[in-house]
Amino acid sequence: MVMDVCLVELKTPENIGFVARVMKNFGFKNLVLYNCNVSDESYITASHAKDVLENALIVENLEDYLSEKSLVVGTTGITTLSDETYLRKPVFYPDELSEHLKGKAPSISILFGREDYGLYNEEIKLCDVLVSVPTSPEYPVMNVSHAVAVLLYELRGEAYKIEEKCYVKNAEIDRLISYFEDLLNVVRYPKHRIPRTLLMLKRVNSRALMTKNEYTTYLGVVRKIKEYIEKLGRFDGNEKR
Repeated sequence: MVMDVCLVELKTPENIGFVARVMKNFGFKNLVLYNCNVSDESYITASHAKDVLENALIVENLEDYLSEKSLVVGTTGITTLSDETYLRKPVFYPDELSEHLKGKAPSISILFGREDYGLYNEEIKLCDVLVSVPTSPEYPVMNVSHAVAVLLYELRGEAYKIEEKCYVKNAEIDRLISYFEDLLNVVRYPKHRIPRTLLMLKRVNSRALMTKNEYTTYLGVVRKIKEYIEKLGRFDGNEKR
């Protein structure tokens, strides 16, 4: 499993160092930093995990970075989502996420947000699944490094024992969704429902963690449907009345 720990706009340098330290504790080394405040204090708290900090990937565009991943996991403190917020996806607990990934080897990035606010809504939308650490309602807010430790503890076994497979990336899922968009227009699917429907389709297909072979077959079926409609003279890239 190729798993990145991606920190989003952490402002406390010591927290960044503590995250590097717990990563090394559990055998993870791919640290990604997006607009984080790294300083000498980060290296002090990293202790013997300074190499994790030194080799961290610095990204300037979060969306571009995530497009190369097979699965994007967002961390959140919200565990009760209404039907109207289903676009934010179901929330896994750490052990459930570990079970979901069992026997698979995708390229994963786990996003951890700001100390005071977490991930913004636009960043949540970039995630395929969410994970939340169950805590006491009396004091539910965890330090980010503690949350990282809990998650990596649950995921550490899968990092060492799962088989290597090649899973499709988000950019390839986007290509599949573009075919679905064409088909929805052809069958006169209500236009006001198309954006949400496409987003749901993307979430479902991303969570499926398709292999290259599965993706090729799936895409081929969708393409054949499109070609059949074209032969019937009902498809020209736009809706026909």
